[in-house]
Amino acid sequence: MKHLSFKILIFCILMPPVLYLLTVYLLQGYLTHWYQKDIKNVYLADINEVLAGTIPISEAIQESIDKYRQESTFTDLGGRLEVRVTTNEGSSILYPPAYQSDTPAELPSDPIQLAEQNFNILDNGLTLDVSALIPPYAFLSLGIVFSYIFIFLGSLYAHYRKALQSVRAEDARTADEIQRLAELEQSHKERTQSLAAEREALLSEYRQIQESLETTKQKAEKEEEELFEEIEGLEEKLRENLSRQNEQHTEIHQLKEQLEALEKDRQNQANLREKVADRLGKRFRVLYKNIDFTNRALSGLADMDEDMSLKAEELIHQLNADASLVTIKRKVFSKKGKATVFEAVFAYKGRLYFRKSPQNRMEVLAIGTKKSQNKDLAYLDTI
Repeated sequence: MKHLSFKILIFCILMPPVLYLLTVYLLQGYLTHWYQKDIKNVYLADINEVLAGTIPISEAIQESIDKYRQESTFTDLGGRLEVRVTTNEGSSILYPPAYQSDTPAELPSDPIQLAEQNFNILDNGLTLDVSALIPPYAFLSLGIVFSYIFIFLGSLYAHYRKALQSVRAEDARTADEIQRLAELEQSHKERTQSLAAEREALLSEYRQIQESLETTKQKAEKEEEELFEEIEGLEEKLRENLSRQNEQHTEIHQLKEQLEALEKDRQNQANLREKVADRLGKRFRVLYKNIDFTNRALSGLADMDEDMSLKAEELIHQLNADASLVTIKRKVFSKKGKATVFEAVFAYKGRLYFRKSPQNRMEVLAIGTKKSQNKDLAYLDTI
């Protein structure tokens, strides 16, 4: 069967013996370790009689180990326990009895001497070697082999059932596909007949469309002349729009040049104000030695006309001579709350803001008009 994998078949044949050998090897190692510890706990069960000299130590060991082997389930299942007990020097084998060198006649008959001999053997120490073997003919080996065989036979049977179901499903799909193709063939025949009828209808419609197209062509030729006339009118309007756009571009270029000139004038005025402010600063530092001026105050004074600047300088002169002579309109408190600023009025619209510095000097912070008052107050909040 094409769905039954040859690899799986070989795998199911080879794996039982391989797993059997691996299982027997690992199980023998485990059982050897386990029986080594278990026999070590029981092979000197009659230690009291041995020390009393009523029984030789070799017989006590033989009785304990033989009894243990008879009661062991492992030996009942065909396993083989090989036990060897020797002294630490290896000079005497106490078990199995076939290797004992002493005969019953050579053993001392006196219990005291026998107890002393047993004690000397125990005092020198004993060595216990245990090997758990599973022969191939044992029930345990057969059970392991047949278990793996049944497991892989079951797996192979499950794979066979799955492959059989796959074949049946494929056969069912093939039958369904044949049925579908037969129905599709019948449908194509009916569709062919329908297409032939549609072809006749389309030919009739094509002839009607040709007649309509001819009529439309004649009508389009008439409308084409009207369309050309309309295009000429649109081209004329386009030329007029282009002419207007050129005029607008010229005006925009002129406006840009005017803006550049205004910007240059504004820059020149700003430079001029800076120069005026520098001259005022130099002059005020010479004339009014008791007052310090900020750059904003000098710039504000430079922006004023001659009458306003004279009134402002008159107020500055009073402030330099005696600050108590200056009429204070109000106190201005900055948001930061670091200093109190005084506001004085000159020429009705003019505003001068000053304070007393920590060095006990007058400091003019800003000079402006009523129009620039909001900006000046905002500047004071930054101080």
